Amino acid sequence: MKKFITTLGLVGMLFTAVHAQDTTTTENAEKPRMVIRYVDGKWDTTYVTAQKNKVQVESDSEADEEAEDETNDFNADWKELKQELKEGKPKKRKIEKRLFLVDIGSNGFMQNGSLSLNGNNQPLRTENSLNKSVGWGFTFARSENLIAQKVRLMYGLGFEFNNYRLRDNSILAVSQDTVSFLAAAPGLTRNTMHISWVNVPLMLQFSSNPYRKSKSFNLAVGAEFGLRMGNLSTQQRYDLSNDSYQKVSTRGPQNTNSVKASLVARAGYGKTDVFVRYGLTELFRQNVVGNPDAIPVMAGISFRL
Repeated sequence: MKKFITTLGLVGMLFTAVHAQDTTTTENAEKPRMVIRYVDGKWDTTYVTAQKNKVQVESDSEADEEAEDETNDFNADWKELKQELKEGKPKKRKIEKRLFLVDIGSNGFMQNGSLSLNGNNQPLRTENSLNKSVGWGFTFARSENLIAQKVRLMYGLGFEFNNYRLRDNSILAVSQDTVSFLAAAPGLTRNTMHISWVNVPLMLQFSSNPYRKSKSFNLAVGAEFGLRMGNLSTQQRYDLSNDSYQKVSTRGPQNTNSVKASLVARAGYGKTDVFVRYGLTELFRQNVVGNPDAIPVMAGISFRL
């Protein structure tokens, strides 16, 4: 009897051990583990059991390494793409606010809206060709936006140098009070008159393409206010015998106005314009009877530098 009871006890202990082992195996086999992988350009989530054999563990380890490598490659590609987008971003367009204008043109005088001078103005008739009666100047200007960057206010400081090649052989006499012309001596071949101004322009400027000056149509209209720089001067050249010549120069106020005002218009394409300057004031003072009342004018080509 005692032997039978001992045998039943051993069988019970063996059954309990086997049942415990099966329970542990079942629990370990049923416990899931989440694995996240980056495969074929997208993230994939899977669940695997915690207990695996050695081959499966090694396989999952290699898959995790591949996923990590692909993730690193993706991050590197994304970083490179962002850098390319940053470098390829268009720069902010700039407006040309500062201008440097150079004017070259033919100058002369007008009377009653015509280049034909008569009366007291007749001695001021000029030979209007670029190689004889030439005016030139340069202007430093700045512009400020008014409407959509296309309409701007332009102002600045300029210098104007006028050379008048007189057609008639009448010499401007030096006088503080009156303006008079005297007959020239024999042999006169060149008779010129010179005067210079400091100008302050104030104009409205239109540009069809303010962001690209080389492809823009430009138009500007306004006024210039000038201050005489020095005095009016004259110079005559007399040809003498034996291929020699003599120059006679005079310099003085000669009753000229110290200030002036002009209307100015400019139009062109790109960096080249044509311009017209029309005086609103006479060259000589009008407080003396008999003084010329001719209006100075200039027309020519302007370059933007």
